[in-house]
Amino acid sequence: MERVLKELGVGISRRLTTQYRMHEAIMGFSSEAFYESTLVADESVRGHLLTDIPSVQPGALTSQALTFIDTAGAGYDEELEPEGESRRNPQEAEVVVKQVQLLVEAGMAPRDIAVIAPYSAQVRLLREMLTSEGVEVDTVDGFQGREKEAIVISLVRSNGNNEIGFLGDTRRMNVALTRARRKLIVVGDSATIAGHEFYHKLLEYFELHDAYHTVWEYS
Repeated sequence: MERVLKELGVGISRRLTTQYRMHEAIMGFSSEAFYESTLVADESVRGHLLTDIPSVQPGALTSQALTFIDTAGAGYDEELEPEGESRRNPQEAEVVVKQVQLLVEAGMAPRDIAVIAPYSAQVRLLREMLTSEGVEVDTVDGFQGREKEAIVISLVRSNGNNEIGFLGDTRRMNVALTRARRKLIVVGDSATIAGHEFYHKLLEYFELHDAYHTVWEYS
């Protein structure tokens, strides 16, 4: 739509600034990175958390809106899918599956959880590994326009060359980061992604909200 408006020479005179999906902490980074900090969370969603769902038990995982799990230094290297060109990260996938299991054990309905990955090979692997029937797993593009109470994002890329591939499309990643209503969990390798300004700021944002953790805390 933005490209069409530019080709037509039409300016955007008005921007919708109130959103009715996300906890304000989930919204905040996107607002800063793409909307000049103009987004506002409606009162009905501003502070809602997983613990506000009657079936969900309170705990560190469910009482905060954000979690980043850093796999840097763990040796969770990405790989090409056998007989394919798409990338996957099996050990990172195990971390993702564990987070989903913890959410379900805390009382979340699997249908209220989704897992998003930028690579189709990781999506296929996660679909094989996840045993909780009802958890949706899809690519960023496949989940566009959708939402869930909790979203777990697997960034996949982990290499010594700081190559981030599809992650460089930050507008697409913004879609993934704004699908969650009450809980956003991101799993990735800071050593690989932090060289990119967008992800450097993303990591700082999670740290600012006391939501940054290392994978060692979950071993």
